[in-house]
Amino acid sequence: MRGMIAWSHLPALIAVGAALLVVYLGFRGSTRTGEVGARSSSFPRLLEGVFGSKVGRRSKGSVPERFGRMGAAEFEAEISGLLRGFGYVVRPTPPSNIHDVDLILETTSRRVAVQLKRWTAPVGDRSVYGLFAGRIHHSTDEAWLITTSRFTPKAVRLARTTGVRLVDGAELAGWLEDRSNAEVERGS
Repeated sequence: MRGMIAWSHLPALIAVGAALLVVYLGFRGSTRTGEVGARSSSFPRLLEGVFGSKVGRRSKGSVPERFGRMGAAEFEAEISGLLRGFGYVVRPTPPSNIHDVDLILETTSRRVAVQLKRWTAPVGDRSVYGLFAGRIHHSTDEAWLITTSRFTPKAVRLARTTGVRLVDGAELAGWLEDRSNAEVERGS
């Protein structure tokens, strides 16, 4: 019969349905008003069982808890110091609600517009749009969106098409770890 699902497809349909249910239960919004974020999900563990590797797990350390206690200016100063340590000249931009650029990084060969997000919720595509517009406004060669959190799939897709570099909490933690290791090596 046309339009009917064959019994041989039933196990695959059940597996897909179970995976979708796990995703739904793991990623639905928080119960606190105004907070959007992913709950701890068993979906990465499910994928590990299927594919045999660690999926969705951070390979490096996590972002320091002290970032959560910092104000915006203090967080900006901390990241500015980190970027200076990587050899950039860092200039803060004047506060503005129009162009989402917090810092301008400069080297002899390029300029980078940077937006900082000290968030626990995922950063969405609106932040990527804003930074892309800020990059054009400030006439920079690149744009980086740095967060203590992670990015939504829409933000990742938009960043690919606009050329905005996304630095999530895991990569930021790696940068901090690299800086700590360099400081230890210099001290020895």
